[in-house]
Amino acid sequence: MRGRFSEKLDRVGDTVALGIAADATALARAIDESRARPTIAVGSGGSAIAADYFARCRETLFSARTYVETPMQFVLGASSISDSDVWLFSASSDNADVQAAVETAIKRRARSIQLVTRNPDGQAATKARAAGGQVHDVPVADRKDGYLATHSLVATTTALLLASDLVSGEPVGSGLAETYLAGVQERLSAKARAGLQNDFRSLKSGDTLLVLADPQVKPVATLIDTSLWESGICPIQTTDFRNFAHGRHAWIHQRSSSSVVLALTGQDSRAVWQSLKNSLPEALRVVEFDLGRSGRLANALGVIDALVLIEAMGGVVNIDPGRPPIGSYAKDIYEDPALLSLSAALAPPIDHKRTAVLRYDDPLSQHLLLTEARRDWLTGISDAVFGGLVLDYDGTIVRTADRYSPPADDLIAELERLLSQGMKVAIATGRGSSAGKDLRQVLRPEFHAGVTVAYYNGGYSRTLDVDIKVERPPAEAAIGEAIAWLCANKGLFVRECLFEPGVQITIQKDDLKNPDTFSADMKTCPPIADGRVRLTRSAHSFDLIPSATTKLAAVKGITEELDEGLAVLCVGDSGSLSGNDYAILATPHGISVGDVCGVANGCWSFFGDHLLGPDALLELLRALKPYGSKGMKIDVASLAFDRSWT
Repeated sequence: MRGRFSEKLDRVGDTVALGIAADATALARAIDESRARPTIAVGSGGSAIAADYFARCRETLFSARTYVETPMQFVLGASSISDSDVWLFSASSDNADVQAAVETAIKRRARSIQLVTRNPDGQAATKARAAGGQVHDVPVADRKDGYLATHSLVATTTALLLASDLVSGEPVGSGLAETYLAGVQERLSAKARAGLQNDFRSLKSGDTLLVLADPQVKPVATLIDTSLWESGICPIQTTDFRNFAHGRHAWIHQRSSSSVVLALTGQDSRAVWQSLKNSLPEALRVVEFDLGRSGRLANALGVIDALVLIEAMGGVVNIDPGRPPIGSYAKDIYEDPALLSLSAALAPPIDHKRTAVLRYDDPLSQHLLLTEARRDWLTGISDAVFGGLVLDYDGTIVRTADRYSPPADDLIAELERLLSQGMKVAIATGRGSSAGKDLRQVLRPEFHAGVTVAYYNGGYSRTLDVDIKVERPPAEAAIGEAIAWLCANKGLFVRECLFEPGVQITIQKDDLKNPDTFSADMKTCPPIADGRVRLTRSAHSFDLIPSATTKLAAVKGITEELDEGLAVLCVGDSGSLSGNDYAILATPHGISVGDVCGVANGCWSFFGDHLLGPDALLELLRALKPYGSKGMKIDVASLAFDRSWT
């Protein structure tokens, strides 16, 4: 049976010839530049085959692993990709799913974006290019392509094959192109195509095809699997030889007469397949393809084999793979922009919170919608009139890495503006006297008496004009017991540490042999075990403080000074459940400029992880504008949420 698919196959050799004549240098350079970086390949439908082939190219070139994902997997991914290259494969670069993947790559700040397509003017290509990504145009002999995007797939595998040769270190050059083109022409010959149809002459549309494949020829297996599903030729199951042996053989035992096995082998897997084959029922129909070395060339030619095989199977069951019967709803579900809408909904603040929620996996908030939780939180922040401001110090006013340097001049200028306009300000810090000393050096003296500093995570509060090295806090008995226990457990530390009696113990992470297990190690410390002392953490240290001590002391102190109806805005960076800012950031008017907690309706960030620390704080302070006679509101519109990730 000859139909549209056969007509497309007739001209596939022309597409290969165009690819051989094209310049693969830019594509080769992009492949080479990604050799040592984590790489994600994204594709769906026919483009998933291209993504698998790209992964095989990188594996054979650099022994590098590539994560192959569908657009939906990619959009819903929670892993950081800021150090990763993202390669997207799309025939038209116009469908909503690939657009969603491009937007996600941009939003999640992929290190680089590469899009391979036959349509460099598609919407996804335009978005990628505008964001600094690179678009690789692969030439096709038939731009209409067809239902299974046959020419786009072959154009992509041809381009990747030749580009990979250029970066292999010892390129074959014209010899590869000649061998490949000859192999394509041989497979597309009338004799080869008729022979395959003979191999499947007994196939019925109700039979199940079991594709058992060497994992090294996954692009070929994926092509067969995808095409048979998309054309409805027959049911299909795809796996490797040994995974089949772990229980999937039950299918052929129960349905041997309606099953066909297609074995895709290579040099490395022949013996594995032969051993398995020897145990299969003799009556089972088996077709074998051997792809030799299973490298880049073998897989590229295997793609042609698979296309011819699909033509043959379609002919036997009287289905044209290029124009199969499809439902009236097909166009609607293909063009559905739901994934694009989902990608847009997962803005950086939602993504940031979602990562923390997934990590914590709170059983009590499994059904809370993050979009609704954020909307409620943001409404509260937007509507509130603030009369007070509580700020963490390290990681918020100063970067953690620069915590021994003074705050930036522009941030101090904003604090002085707010103080001069009547805002009550408190600094809630895990530090002791050094925080007050640093602030006194940069904040004008006339403001010192009006700023409260809640030292030691709220354990000791004084106005900024008081030097607590002189006016020291009284020692806590439970802290003394914790010091004695630490001194008896010196094996926790990389060097000898001295602790002074007081209201808090601060332990730098750099002083610990294993900071990751320190929380667990401390559970046997008596004052912690009996609940009198608790352990909190920041980006650089652990603090042991009395259980009754909290940074909320700063909030309470300011609230008592405010007129009724005025709220206190709290900003910090350690918003995880064990973070030393959690108490103030989990309030209705808390904003994190760093970590957020894993509770859906707990603390949130304003900019996600795209703007952090003092940079985010400065934006928030600038957005505080006078409102009424004594209060201030956050000018939400001036923050332009999306500017930090577009």
